[in-house]
Amino acid sequence: MADPLSLSLRPWPSSDKTKESLPYLIARINEQKGSFRNVTEASLEEEIRAAEAGGAQPTDDEEEGQNSKAKEDELLKAREQIIQEVGAAYAASSHALDFISLLLSKYDSKAAEATISPHVKGTVPLGSLGAEKMQEPSRSEAQEHTEELVGLGWRLQSLTRSADSLLSSALRLQQEMEHETAYWQEILSVKENGWSVCRIPGEAHTLGVRFGFAEGIYMRDPSDFAADMIAAHPEFRDRGMAALRKNSDGSIRLDRGPRWKGDKRLRVCLLENGRRISTNGSNPTSDNTEPPLAEQLSRARNSLFDEELFHELDREVRNLINQGVRVVGDGIRFPLEENAEVEIDLIPLSKEEQDQAQHQSDSTIPDSIAMALRILLSRAHRETYHRRTQPPPPLSETPIPRRVYPLLRPILEIKQHDSAVKAAQAILNTLKRTLSSAALSFSAAESSLSSLLPPSQRKASTVQTLLSRLTEPHHFSTTLVLPSKHTTLNLSIHTTLFPPTFGTSFSLSTLTSLPNSGVANMPQILSFPTIEKLATHLFSLTALDICSLLLLQEKEDSEDTAMEAAAGATTAEWTQPSPYQAKLVRKSIENGRQKESISIMVDGQGLHLQCVTGEGRTGGYTWRAESAEDEKDEESRNFFHVLEENLPL
Repeated sequence: MADPLSLSLRPWPSSDKTKESLPYLIARINEQKGSFRNVTEASLEEEIRAAEAGGAQPTDDEEEGQNSKAKEDELLKAREQIIQEVGAAYAASSHALDFISLLLSKYDSKAAEATISPHVKGTVPLGSLGAEKMQEPSRSEAQEHTEELVGLGWRLQSLTRSADSLLSSALRLQQEMEHETAYWQEILSVKENGWSVCRIPGEAHTLGVRFGFAEGIYMRDPSDFAADMIAAHPEFRDRGMAALRKNSDGSIRLDRGPRWKGDKRLRVCLLENGRRISTNGSNPTSDNTEPPLAEQLSRARNSLFDEELFHELDREVRNLINQGVRVVGDGIRFPLEENAEVEIDLIPLSKEEQDQAQHQSDSTIPDSIAMALRILLSRAHRETYHRRTQPPPPLSETPIPRRVYPLLRPILEIKQHDSAVKAAQAILNTLKRTLSSAALSFSAAESSLSSLLPPSQRKASTVQTLLSRLTEPHHFSTTLVLPSKHTTLNLSIHTTLFPPTFGTSFSLSTLTSLPNSGVANMPQILSFPTIEKLATHLFSLTALDICSLLLLQEKEDSEDTAMEAAAGATTAEWTQPSPYQAKLVRKSIENGRQKESISIMVDGQGLHLQCVTGEGRTGGYTWRAESAEDEKDEESRNFFHVLEENLPL
């Protein structure tokens, strides 16, 4: 008997037109490559190079020829397989027909003879194959009861398995609800703290938080100047967004993308002889490996702000080389005093604890500089935002360069102005101690800060006042009263590093009530480019004023002794030959020649008095600033007492 033939008729595979449609192709590209943003010319070229590096790829013509030959071989094999399966199916159907016909030949031989094959008809006699129905065996009650128990057990087991599955699903759903509740509570807390929550571009089902510099005023706390972030540089504005990923326990993880290399902060160090002695402080951080989300956002915002601040400082340094600012390694340095300088750099937060442990001295100066830089950058952001709200300028073919923010320049201006004021105060204090040692009066009254500010800013807020002090030209004014008390000087110091003037200028105006004195012949208002020239002119005015004081004293004494002088005087009154020299002479009445002279000179070393008598004898005395503390005898260093000893008036 032949083997049964299994026949399988499969239709030829037809091309699915839906797979050639544009939506299907886009879906496949998204599945293989991700978003279309990831499919770039560079990425495709890289895949081609990788494929070529793995082995030589055939050309399109060779590949097409190989594909056509493979299809032809496949068609031949499929044809042979179909013929074999059709033959097997024909043989199986013939055997089945002979079997049915032989079985029916016992009951209807004429009908069976018409369908049976000649081979079977000649080999097997008709009616030799029969069939009958057998009676089903009977089952006992015990067997039926056992089968019922088995079925009941299977049903109970299935119900138990279903109940356990439902309980586990309910427990998992409860945990997911708790995790989801915790997630949305943290999202709500982020929103309530003032952070802007939005969707991540390209991820429709992912929420993000914007902690960077949006184009608009964003201030969480009026006292937190670093939170005032407006219209920042595009490189830093695009990094001001992070995804809020959900952890397995429902907490939020801040995902700042692959470009994030760790938080950084701006470090301002005070160097003395090249050694760090103090560093600006920073906000305290928690000891946990994973800080709270609010602290992470604050760190991210402050880090991004400091990175932009250092970037702008690096751009500004190129225009401040003439002010002594230079780049050393990864930091920026500028001189502060004779042996001290300030260094500004950007360090990771991981070095913060070690840095603070090494430098525990007073950090007032570094903290002030760091705070001033942050305030100035926030002000620059405000000005940029204000310019963007104004109508744009006419279009031009020449691109408008990005403005360099003045951040270090105001600090250098304050430093230079402070140095000039300290130098002027040192000269005035030396002059005051020198004149005090000679028992001569001298006073200096400084103007208050409110009198130097415009009236509109005297009642402004602390921030506005501080910004005005940082950005506006700096002034210092003091009023000096010279020993004669008839001459008043007004000293003004003006410092600015912005156009049209650069540097510090000193102005000295003179007001005297003695029209015939040497001081009255000097220019009323003079400006000096250096402190040395100011000091020279101030010393000259002081010496001339002392001469005026001597003339006033001689005039008062001459009124008291008018009768004695008329009876037997041999010398004339004291006169000043030149209004520009601090020298007095007294001539003889008999021959009109110079009989006595007094020369006064004031410099940085002290007050010098030189007297020449009629007999040609020379005497004098020098008062210094140190003698005011060293000498205790007030009468021994009195100017008039020394003058009376050497040359009586």
